[in-house]
Amino acid sequence: MQTELIEKAANPQATEPMHMRLIGARLFHLLRLIRESALPVYERELGYKEIHRQLIIMIGVSGGLSSHEIVTLTGHEKAQVSRAIKPLEQAGLIERERLRAKLMLLPAGRRMFDRIMAMMRVRDGALTDGIAAADLKRFAAITEQLTVQAANMYGEERRLSVEAGVISACAAQQGLPNWPESAKPPPTTLITPKLISLVAYLKRSAMLSYQRTHGLSHFQWQVLAMIGEAPPVPLAQLILLMGRDKSQVGRTVGNLEQAGLLTRSRPTRRRDILLEPTEKGAAFYESMHDLALRREETLWEGQVDDARAFYVEMLEKLTANAGDMLEKAEAAA
Repeated sequence: MQTELIEKAANPQATEPMHMRLIGARLFHLLRLIRESALPVYERELGYKEIHRQLIIMIGVSGGLSSHEIVTLTGHEKAQVSRAIKPLEQAGLIERERLRAKLMLLPAGRRMFDRIMAMMRVRDGALTDGIAAADLKRFAAITEQLTVQAANMYGEERRLSVEAGVISACAAQQGLPNWPESAKPPPTTLITPKLISLVAYLKRSAMLSYQRTHGLSHFQWQVLAMIGEAPPVPLAQLILLMGRDKSQVGRTVGNLEQAGLLTRSRPTRRRDILLEPTEKGAAFYESMHDLALRREETLWEGQVDDARAFYVEMLEKLTANAGDMLEKAEAAA
């Protein structure tokens, strides 16, 4: 007990819940709040999904990008980007002279870009309300540095996953992502696009890592982590916390139960179903807990000592503002 107290005193971060200790988890939560408050507005005004808006923004800000450069900068899968490009070309918003040429905005795409940017500037102002300009500049710089590091982590994880047989030979032939000099992160002062790129790389890297080491998908790991951190967890509460469709959470819980990682019980007929890890599930959680912390350490390699504390403080301010934005959006709806 005394040893534990000494460790906690030396590392206050160790007393925080797992979802608060990981920058990735904080970022996922922040983006979820931003998206939930923005979706009704953007879909009503523009009628396009988030990835379509992201492509319009990046092409507009950069002056033109190839599909490979978009994949590199956003962290999205190649097939996902290809699917998103097609309807934008069909709608006459973007074009390219040939398959591998840079995508450029057409006049209609430029008008769409101007509308999106105007809306984003308003939302970004609300998101960063009360934060000093110097702090925002430092936060943006660290985010770009972390994105490069996260891209490198994803490249290394792909290499390991190829060796472990998690990625097919066909995928391996596509090569690992790089950070081309011709496609530096878009020089925008807006915060949200930078966060989206960072989260995309962290998510893709984590998905491969958890699949390679434990045979679990990223969402399965999230569910197991949420239950393993403070069991037992009511199923209804889990659905609320995960922010996903009830059927998706239910299927994932069922899969984890079949794998011998979770058990469910109903203390009384009137009580909600309770979920808790089995002995095997608890061991999985501890192992993946350690893996997540090691990945966190790798993400912050090369940063100055106070960078993480500053970044967490900024994320807390942004999350509070994003929560206010969501409340206002729900009230308006």
